[in-house]
Amino acid sequence: MIPSSRFTSFIAIGGLLLGLAAAPRALAVAHGGPPALTAAQLEAAQQAWCEALVSISKTHREGGDAKTLAAKIIDSAYNYANGPVLFKPTLTHGEQTFRTTREGALAYFVGGNPAFPNDKGFALKPWAKARFVNAATYIEGPLGTTMGHVILTDTSGKETKVEKTWIFRRGDDGKLRIVLHKSAIPYSPPAA
Repeated sequence: MIPSSRFTSFIAIGGLLLGLAAAPRALAVAHGGPPALTAAQLEAAQQAWCEALVSISKTHREGGDAKTLAAKIIDSAYNYANGPVLFKPTLTHGEQTFRTTREGALAYFVGGNPAFPNDKGFALKPWAKARFVNAATYIEGPLGTTMGHVILTDTSGKETKVEKTWIFRRGDDGKLRIVLHKSAIPYSPPAA
């Protein structure tokens, strides 16, 4: 079970993903749609995603309900309930490379779904820290794209660097959600 103070902190993290500088719906409608995103809002959403991943890992290590936590994170951070999400996780291959459903995303993060037998739970690894480094950011109205790296540090201090491209979209409700998430291991050319 997650202590209530930690759960409250998580909700605040999820709130960053959902409601960064959310304008009232009336303001959004008056301007013909959701207000434009800012680089600071995208960076806050990326940091919140990193913190949420670490929270799932820590909850799992402490014997808590990581699956329920991951489901809440997916529901708040990703656009599955409102439309399509284009998700290509780091460690997927074959017919299950792309996760266009909530079920597929949850299986990737926490495993345990027989429909996705290769998923062992990326978020269940012993992640202690995560941070992002953007190479580029592009914003057009309610859509924001970031491209760069996420550096994950496990409890032994070992770092893993993954390439990330995210597209966030602010919906008419003012909430910021991920509509594209592509992740890959950096290319390493063969030795000459």
